[in-house]
Amino acid sequence: MARGDSIGEDAALAERAKAGDQAAFAELSRRYRPALVALAFDRTRNLDDADDLTQEALVRALEHIGELRDPTSFPAWLRTIASNLCVSWSRRACDLPLYDQAAADDRDIAAAAIARCEQREIARALQDLPQANRLALLMHVWDGVPYDRIAAFLGVPVTTVEGRIFRAREQLRHSLAGRIAHLGGRAKKERRDDCR
Repeated sequence: MARGDSIGEDAALAERAKAGDQAAFAELSRRYRPALVALAFDRTRNLDDADDLTQEALVRALEHIGELRDPTSFPAWLRTIASNLCVSWSRRACDLPLYDQAAADDRDIAAAAIARCEQREIARALQDLPQANRLALLMHVWDGVPYDRIAAFLGVPVTTVEGRIFRAREQLRHSLAGRIAHLGGRAKKERRDDCR
């Protein structure tokens, strides 16, 4: 599907939703939910909070769809609603962990420690990416949001999205290779220390 076709379909759905068509709004919600979750997760670093913020953004969009002036700007309008909710959330949020700190089963303490370490390294590598690249990558990888929908949501050309995702992948590959090498060296040193 060409970029114009997808955006044109979304604009037509937004126009119908504005007129009160619940099915049209449901379809827009289905199409943009993954992008909203990625945006909210990028801001919160917590999937439960990201899901809650996504749901709240969709509810607010439904409540205010009649105020949408230009149906072709639906993706940007929805992104603004979600971004504003994320800003409000961050003002209320306390120090949230980057990963799940659930207690590990005694039999799996070593495996849990390694998993937590890997999660932290991946989270750090993602956090080190420029936000624009990170957000485009999360949207695409998370639920396979198509490039044209990411472009519409972010208000940038498709070629910009392609470049951001390419750069994010390259930066992650480089960053994680260095971090994994660092972890491997630390693990070898710890094993040598344990043998002494």
